[in-house]
Amino acid sequence: MQPSAPYDREPKAWAAIVQPLVDALKRRGQSPDALLERFGLSESLLADPYREIPLRSYVAAFESAATQVGDPNLGLFAARDVTPFTLGPLGLLFISSPTIGAALKGFTDYIGMVQQGTTSSVVREGDACVFRYRIEDTRIVRRRQDAEHSLALVTTLMRAMAGQGWRPLEVHFEHSAPPNRQPHEAFFGAPLYFDQGVNALVFPATTLSIAGNLMDLRVGSIVEHHLRTLHERAMPVRSIEDEVRRLMADHLPDGSRFDVATAARAVGVSARTLQRVLHNSGGSFAAIKQDKRRSLAETYLTDTRLSVTEIAHILGYADGACFTRACRRWFGCTPSAYRKAAQTR
Repeated sequence: MQPSAPYDREPKAWAAIVQPLVDALKRRGQSPDALLERFGLSESLLADPYREIPLRSYVAAFESAATQVGDPNLGLFAARDVTPFTLGPLGLLFISSPTIGAALKGFTDYIGMVQQGTTSSVVREGDACVFRYRIEDTRIVRRRQDAEHSLALVTTLMRAMAGQGWRPLEVHFEHSAPPNRQPHEAFFGAPLYFDQGVNALVFPATTLSIAGNLMDLRVGSIVEHHLRTLHERAMPVRSIEDEVRRLMADHLPDGSRFDVATAARAVGVSARTLQRVLHNSGGSFAAIKQDKRRSLAETYLTDTRLSVTEIAHILGYADGACFTRACRRWFGCTPSAYRKAAQTR
């Protein structure tokens, strides 16, 4: 069985997301041209910020740039100088929202248009809220720079509304901890957790009600209408299968019970109808679950230091032996062998 992404086609992204990378390289006195060219990109693409580029080319370019400049925290630092205008309409919608809660809702509503193959959500958990962000494309494995840049970027935008002293309660990353955490601690000012199931910012629920007052609120209505129009023109209607894949991505890493009945309720159909739709599309609920398990296994084995037993637990397997058998089916080798091979690539 081949790994599958939440979208049938290669995920794309607006060229505008390359701007912070270009700016970060120039601030270090380096021309971005040669690096971007290696990944089929160029600075001239920024003349049309809506032009689509392959998402994995952008992510790979960011990883390569960090190596080139000798700064493993490039993604983190690139977000410090991002302004809402750098992000185009998505950034303008954020700062023209009446509250941070409304700003985050707009961000999560439209991030999938700006950057496909990506899930983002804001969930309230008691007195706290959790902003989650994750690239779902299984072909994009090494993505530390994007993860750190994205959480730092959202933090920067939230500070523009809440004040520079605002800090989250916790910060979670999918990847393993770097040797030096000090830059992250200095930027976020919060406890850091690595090798997590999803990239996330945890913050007080009271933050949602903080008023913006950065721009005329009428600007937000205009920008949202513009984004909604672009969305309706450019994005296909999400199929039930795609929606189940998205929901699976949200539930599986947390170890939550997510069965056919739960998925059916979430997409608004009966369990029988859901099974029929998936069968007609050549798939099944079990196949989707295995696809997601495989993609997460690739990520955890390649980009974290979690033990085989820990990964097995996260993915819902009874023990490490069951997970090892699954890896033999998927990769033709044990988890340890797959991890060792990935480290040499």
